[in-house]
Amino acid sequence: MRGLLIPPLVLLLCAFSVQADEFALFTVDVNLKGAGVDSVNVRVVCGPSPGLDVRFEIPVDSTRTFTVPTAADGEISCVLTAGPVPGQKLTFLGDGGSVFESDGPGCRFSGVGGGHSNFCQIQVENKETRLTVFKHWIGTSKAEKDVAVSLDCGRGLNHPTLPVNKGKPAEWSLVVNDEDGFLCSVSEAAGESYTSDVSDCEALLILPGAEEECTVVNTKVVKMIEVFNRYGLAVMILAFMVVGGFAARRAIP
Repeated sequence: MRGLLIPPLVLLLCAFSVQADEFALFTVDVNLKGAGVDSVNVRVVCGPSPGLDVRFEIPVDSTRTFTVPTAADGEISCVLTAGPVPGQKLTFLGDGGSVFESDGPGCRFSGVGGGHSNFCQIQVENKETRLTVFKHWIGTSKAEKDVAVSLDCGRGLNHPTLPVNKGKPAEWSLVVNDEDGFLCSVSEAAGESYTSDVSDCEALLILPGAEEECTVVNTKVVKMIEVFNRYGLAVMILAFMVVGGFAARRAIP
């Protein structure tokens, strides 16, 4: 009688089913919702026994799957965290056969046992960095026209020119990926009816996630033509009356 032959594939599946009870499977997905990030550094710490502390890099919009040895006589806990990324906000979502603790840092799983499959998604999103420019007028109480302001942050960055006025601030949303930030300056369009002081808005250090503010001060310039338009008619009438009075007195013998 010929011996029973077991296909190699069946042997492999049997071996895997035995080993699967000694390991937990983890899948980490990095989802980019912003811009300017190529990869995220992920750390996995499991314990108490057997202890595990590993680090690896995951490119954005990709997935990594790995196994973690579990305790033969109990359960372990695992925490998946990611290193901070300048200018980015990291959000962690998790699910799986183990207990996902949503209130912990990163993806925290407790009760991790052999054969469990767990999923952790790291969402990478640009932090909102803002610069707001306010306007203050001196020497006038009436409504003035909007004035155009421009933003220069160097680095080849282009920002739109915006109108600004009292009660109508200009605001830019910026993408800052450098943890040291960068310098920005605000300039204002020149005008004949006002002088401009932008010293409060020069060489501003913009850091990731910051909300910076500054104020441009305009001083109203009152020209003689404006004074003439306002009071000219009354002055002319008074002048003619005075000159006419003197002329009349001289004409009287």
